[in-house]
Amino acid sequence: MNNNSDEQISTASSKAGLKQMFFILWTMGENFPAKKTFTSTELSRHESYLRQAFREGKLLMAALFENGSGIITLVEAENEIEVQKFVRTNPDVVDKKLSARIKACKPVYWKNYQT
Repeated sequence: MNNNSDEQISTASSKAGLKQMFFILWTMGENFPAKKTFTSTELSRHESYLRQAFREGKLLMAALFENGSGIITLVEAENEIEVQKFVRTNPDVVDKKLSARIKACKPVYWKNYQT
């Protein structure tokens, strides 16, 4: 991959005021029901929270792991502090039913790379 292109894209994005992207890995917290998975337990508050984030344009994508062990989401935010607040205010995180890890990421524009 061409690192100059990555730097140019990153710089252009910053100058254009574009938001940053973050992956959030939602996993079972200390109060998650024993012997349950994400597919076999009640997570309506978490689902509602993610739906609201989608309506607000924050949530770009969500996916459930096939084995029911977690959920991964891709969100857009001004900075990591905003994402940390988003995670901390999730009602199932507050109740320690869920925990989350945040990773900053950036899109790869494959059309900018030659094969």
